[in-house]
Amino acid sequence: MRNRILQFALLSTAIFVTQAFAGDEEEVIADIVQTWKDFSLKNPATEMSHSEGAWMATSEGGLWQFLTAEEFNSMVIDAANIFDFKPYHINVRFVGEKQDVAYAAYYLAGNILDADRKVVVRNYRTRASEVLVQENGTWVSIGGHYSPLYGGSGVVFD
Repeated sequence: MRNRILQFALLSTAIFVTQAFAGDEEEVIADIVQTWKDFSLKNPATEMSHSEGAWMATSEGGLWQFLTAEEFNSMVIDAANIFDFKPYHINVRFVGEKQDVAYAAYYLAGNILDADRKVVVRNYRTRASEVLVQENGTWVSIGGHYSPLYGGSGVVFD
């Protein structure tokens, strides 16, 4: 009998832990989807990257660069082009002792448009990976790496 109670307790704990992480996973995925919707509208939320900034390597082949939250937003708003991308196959894994860091890997696909919304780059496809932490109740990026997929085009800012 004691073994059955212990088994039930362990099983119940596993179910509740899984549900807690599933909710966080859904939240991270929703934040990533919303981020790219905001990108396409040139309306980045101020909480898209960490308030202290984030490391970034873009798919244009540039080197790693540290961007403040303001520089990150400016890169989106002031760019000559519009990034009309949609994320696909988003996978999230939580790491750290407290499981409070999220690693997300996914694909981006879409087009890059000019100011008149004419296609400048067709078939933009890239691999994306991001490290996110919670800040003020929102999952924000502290690092991101984007690399073009074979047969796809990397990002063009100008």
